[in-house]
Amino acid sequence: ETSYEIIPNKRNPKKAKIHYELLTPQDEVVTYGSQEIELDMRREDTLRLVAQIPDTMVWSARNPILYTLRLKTQTEGRYTEYVSLKVGFRTVGNTRGQLAINGYPAALKAVPDLGTTVSPSQLLEWKEQGYNLILLPAGGVSGALYDLCDRYGFYVVEQAPINTSRSGMSRRKGGNPSNDPAWQAAYIARIEESYHTTKLHPCVVAFSLAEDSANGINLYEGYLHLKGLEKERPVLYPDAGGEWNSDKLRLSAEQ
Repeated sequence: ETSYEIIPNKRNPKKAKIHYELLTPQDEVVTYGSQEIELDMRREDTLRLVAQIPDTMVWSARNPILYTLRLKTQTEGRYTEYVSLKVGFRTVGNTRGQLAINGYPAALKAVPDLGTTVSPSQLLEWKEQGYNLILLPAGGVSGALYDLCDRYGFYVVEQAPINTSRSGMSRRKGGNPSNDPAWQAAYIARIEESYHTTKLHPCVVAFSLAEDSANGINLYEGYLHLKGLEKERPVLYPDAGGEWNSDKLRLSAEQ
């Protein structure tokens, strides 16, 4: 199952028909059709498409199969928007503290030192060396990297752009902003934006709340907010220190 969010561009309610077509990597049609929708400027909705995907055609780091989803919007008889997306179908779970992809435990080997820029050749080199997991830094990552990880088969831990390491680890007033309620809205906004920006990439198998930002009320609420958006993918925060706002999941290098 995949979803496509539609945000109208005019204030008054308007009807539209969304035409869709899902293609295999060999350009064979899996499903097609259309759905009608009515929205105004202040609302958004989700169009849900359901298709049968064989187990042999699901996405994983070992078998990064990508389908093509084509969408076009028809308004007042005219086609007004065309969108083509690469999508992968897979499930993510947590099996006794180990990442499970499509119901099977995933052997993980994390890239040790991720630079500020990553080239396709570097990804292929890591792939040949047996690496399949990337823990992204807190912000500043090119959107093209997610597309490459989808294509080449890398698992990605998406990290919200929050780093307050310069403020120290104290939870007392005037200490780290992670325990200051005045910063809560800003924390939630960054965590949610990180989620929505990357949620449709099959490579993104887990989310991290922040980087080197102590712990406190804002990261407790951030964890609950992410779980409210999606329950399946693990939410991690290494600096939680064993507290409840980080799912227990091993991301150590294994072969």
